[in-house]
Amino acid sequence: MKSENASALKETLQESESSPVLSSSSQQNNSENVFLVLDNDADKEEAYVGDYVTWILSALNLGPDVAKNTQIHDKLPNGLKYVSHTASKGTFDPKTGSWDIGDLSVDDGIVTLLIVTKALTVGEKVNEAYISTDSVNENSRTFESEEMDVVEHEDSQDNFEKIASAKMYETGNLIFLAIISLFILLIPAIKR
Repeated sequence: MKSENASALKETLQESESSPVLSSSSQQNNSENVFLVLDNDADKEEAYVGDYVTWILSALNLGPDVAKNTQIHDKLPNGLKYVSHTASKGTFDPKTGSWDIGDLSVDDGIVTLLIVTKALTVGEKVNEAYISTDSVNENSRTFESEEMDVVEHEDSQDNFEKIASAKMYETGNLIFLAIISLFILLIPAIKR
């Protein structure tokens, strides 16, 4: 997963390099200058109601300075229920959607937050994430969204019937084996 995140961040960086950069702000003061790259992904493009979906947020500071008080705000889509999270650095508050990374240096590399959710309703789900810092961010791309779809099981009645018939078949096999076993045990008693 790390190599996928690194590839996605490199693509985002290439797109960022072709977009306008906020260089005028760095010339106005002598504060720390950073270039933060944000990536927002889902572990699947389509899920069924009841499935778990993991959102993967990644941040990278390309420097040159340390990004002071770095935060990412993640707005989870309606129809998804928060289940759990894992942050490689900092703390995440699921109630506010705020991931407080703290100071992010170039040496930290890619930091990630995994948010596990459960799909409750059908429809397109758009997860929006914003990155901010007290330092001067030279990257104008501070917003990243990711979309995925939640659908109903197409053949929910057919699936129910298949499961029910499979259970009956398994039960039928057990009954048949029990009868055969009893018959085999009774053969010596009948011969006497």
